[in-house]
Amino acid sequence: TPKQMRTKLLLSAAVLGVAGMLTASAPVYSVNVVSYVNLDLVPGFKLIANPLDNTTGNDLNTLIPTAEFGAAVYAYDGSNFVPSTYFGTWDPNLELAPGEGFFIQVSEATTITFVGEVLQNADSNMSVPAGLALLGSKVPQAASLDAVGFPAEFGDVVYFFRGQEYVPSSYFGTFDPEAVPGVGEGFWSLKANAGDWNRDFQVQ
Repeated sequence: TPKQMRTKLLLSAAVLGVAGMLTASAPVYSVNVVSYVNLDLVPGFKLIANPLDNTTGNDLNTLIPTAEFGAAVYAYDGSNFVPSTYFGTWDPNLELAPGEGFFIQVSEATTITFVGEVLQNADSNMSVPAGLALLGSKVPQAASLDAVGFPAEFGDVVYFFRGQEYVPSSYFGTFDPEAVPGVGEGFWSLKANAGDWNRDFQVQ
């Protein structure tokens, strides 16, 4: 009931690559934490991910309502890229749930802002499929994949896209080099077997 719920608004600006954990006062019963994340885009391609749950909808027209004409997004359906282009609205209007990585292409430097709730507890967990997948953290936190329990096995590889080129990190007990996706940064996962990425993230 409304009397049993307390909603706390937490506005925290996070720029891609800035480490940090959102903080809030301790909850009484439950806390819905609303936040925003600014991502700076440079001309060319950027591999990003939706770090928040927009309760209005996680479609492109809601997540990125304005962009430069001709901007493009490329999602991945497990076997092929699925493109969308902005000409006043996104066509097609793709769904991009928290934890789903995607490429965005712009011709000029710009900043986009994600707004939504921070997923917590079991809602922050996700399944990671076998094979190639475009992923991102479901929460706005920059942290080592080793430290946050990414379900890697020997020989699995993750690939970041930085400076318009791929930067791989292979898992042999730990990721080498250390794999630390930034806030709102997407990455490729190449796994032999599916696994569960159990975060149980909590705002503290």
